[in-house]
Amino acid sequence: MVVVDPAAAAELAREALPSYGFAADAELRLLKHRENVVFATTHGDREYVVRVHRSGYRSDAELDCELDFVQALRGEGVAVPTFLRTDDGRAFCRVGAEHPAGIHQVDVQDLLVNTGNFGDERTAVDGTADLPAEDFFELGRLAAELHAATERSGYLPSVPRGDWDLEGLVGAEPAWGDPLRMAELVGDDRAAVEAAIARIREDLERYGRPVGRFGPIHADLTPENVLRTPAGLVLIDFDDFAAGWHLFDLATAIYFFTPHPRAAEYRAALFAGYESVRPLTPADHEAFPAILLARGLTYLGWAADRRGESTAEWHATTVLPYVVRLSRELVA
Repeated sequence: MVVVDPAAAAELAREALPSYGFAADAELRLLKHRENVVFATTHGDREYVVRVHRSGYRSDAELDCELDFVQALRGEGVAVPTFLRTDDGRAFCRVGAEHPAGIHQVDVQDLLVNTGNFGDERTAVDGTADLPAEDFFELGRLAAELHAATERSGYLPSVPRGDWDLEGLVGAEPAWGDPLRMAELVGDDRAAVEAAIARIREDLERYGRPVGRFGPIHADLTPENVLRTPAGLVLIDFDDFAAGWHLFDLATAIYFFTPHPRAAEYRAALFAGYESVRPLTPADHEAFPAILLARGLTYLGWAADRRGESTAEWHATTVLPYVVRLSRELVA
């Protein structure tokens, strides 16, 4: 998987613009350069987002499935982006056949008027994020609306997308890589994580996957993927959506706030918001620590395969101790 530099991404985006009836020389303003490269542009009197997907991350069928899922959620009233169709009705276009960077997928969506993201991972971990508990209540409510919408609609992914199930989280080949490959995990810390992985398997096998606990989820509900808008919070970036435990979305929403001084308050508000739409059972609360740790382990697996990148090094040096702490707590 390759993320192109912004200059090359802008060239690819310009190649896609005419497919949406936009001028190829329209101004592009860089919004984000991470896994995908995202630009803002203007057409007529409206603002749009142009997203250049990282090469090789999703097949055309998988991306079609992702955008179909977002459309289904929007049809059920969930606060998600609105995607445009190309002039010939496609959900995205493929460009770059003659570009040095090669073929890339590009989609276009309405630009959401927002006052910024819900927060960011680093200020959540270092404790400087100053968010009202009401924000977490609203986020919990929105996550519950997403899960309720998938149940009402009966939506199922049209193609396999690598489920966030037991094997995807803590199997022999986890979806995001093996956390035990982190060189910093040695001695008693490594033993604690290994014991916790075994405990996760026990807890989640017992928890099971009955209706109401497992189904299509966002799967990447980090602070960066929640926007504040005049109409309320909106979920963006469904790159990693697939079937998983509903609790996984709650775990992702609160995971980076685990070290925060207000972590208990934020978690209580998140759960209260969720339960204002969908009730949780004692079994849900009992399973949550295992799913929270499983979420943390996915990030270590991700970082283990990207050593040298700034975010991977941050996970290795700053976040890893909290994963070890959660491991010890789970098996205590």
